Amino acid sequence: MSKKVLVIQHSSGVRPAYVTEFFAQHQIPFQILHIYDPECELDLPDCQTTDYLAIVSLGGPQGTYEDDEYPYLKWEKSFLAAQLALETPILGLCLGAQLLADVIGGRGHLGKYGYEVGYVQYTLTREGKQDPIFSKLFEEQENQPFLIMHHQDSFDLPPDASLLSYTSNNYTAAFRFGSAYAVQFHPEASFTEFNEWVQRKLSKQPAAYKNLDIDEILRQAQENEPKAKESRRLFFETWWNLIAKV
Repeated sequence: MSKKVLVIQHSSGVRPAYVTEFFAQHQIPFQILHIYDPECELDLPDCQTTDYLAIVSLGGPQGTYEDDEYPYLKWEKSFLAAQLALETPILGLCLGAQLLADVIGGRGHLGKYGYEVGYVQYTLTREGKQDPIFSKLFEEQENQPFLIMHHQDSFDLPPDASLLSYTSNNYTAAFRFGSAYAVQFHPEASFTEFNEWVQRKLSKQPAAYKNLDIDEILRQAQENEPKAKESRRLFFETWWNLIAKV
């Protein structure tokens, strides 16, 4: 059996979107694991498997600190830890990044600065400027990649993790550890997905954005969608080209 990329999906409302579009365009085989589906418990892969080219852990509404409420997150942390030890390439997006932070000795938690929503200003650290993915991404995007945020949770990192970027709102945006890259932003999400998340949050928790001009954030997101499309392509292309060489 040929190897595939494993995409771990945590919620029906947070779809793989451009992740699987990219893989399909480049004829890279992939498998989606709907980990939130109770029936999926029978099909969870062995933690020590070497069957995957790479693993992508998507976002979701859960908190990494809510693994008693969502026991499958405990399994995922064990799985990611084992795959890190095997040096399997891993990409964590939003919740996926928070889970990786927990796995490597950090701690996921409710963010200290409230919701971070829409396009933000990113700053590279010294390590970020030397990183093969982020240095190229920022250089080709004139230091302003259009990679959208939608989160309230954040995480602390252990000293041996490489912090690559942070945002103007004082949140960690990206880090690297071993074979894993973890990003708080959503390089998979187009305006369509972003707008769905915002509308869902507005219908369920209208006070969540009380300190934000959400109409202006949506306007900017829609206006900058062509630039964001290029940022998404460049991010995944650079990531994949890097891990394909290993």
